[in-house]
Amino acid sequence: MAFLDRLGKGVSRAANQAKFEADKVMRVNKLSSEATELARQVEQLTVEIGRKAIELISTGQFDVPEMTELAAQVKSVEATLAAKRVELDEAKLAKFEEVAATEVVPPMRASVPASAAETAPGMHCTNCGAELQPGAKFCPSCGQKVEA
Repeated sequence: MAFLDRLGKGVSRAANQAKFEADKVMRVNKLSSEATELARQVEQLTVEIGRKAIELISTGQFDVPEMTELAAQVKSVEATLAAKRVELDEAKLAKFEEVAATEVVPPMRASVPASAAETAPGMHCTNCGAELQPGAKFCPSCGQKVEA
């Protein structure tokens, strides 16, 4: 009987250890998930603080030289990003056109003749007055969203 008692205790111990390890994995996964969610919330709030600071700087309600410089950098990068998105949209719309070997035509300009862009009504930014390409979603000069 001693053998069966030892075997039973060994099986019971192994089952308890397996249950403990399974519970531990579940507990660790849950805590990890909660920590990840809290980190996401911190990141989201930090971004919101940054947006609010940029808004306050833009309206002159917040004047800290270091922040003003960073806000100007953000605005500059946003304008560059808007121009790149316009360029990307134009690149996506580009069509293959066979050209003579001596003639070089940029693909973005080939799809829209210059005269058509100049004479199209309403093709200027409402914010800064810069000329807009047909189909542009953002102004390449100031980054203002183009209203359809």
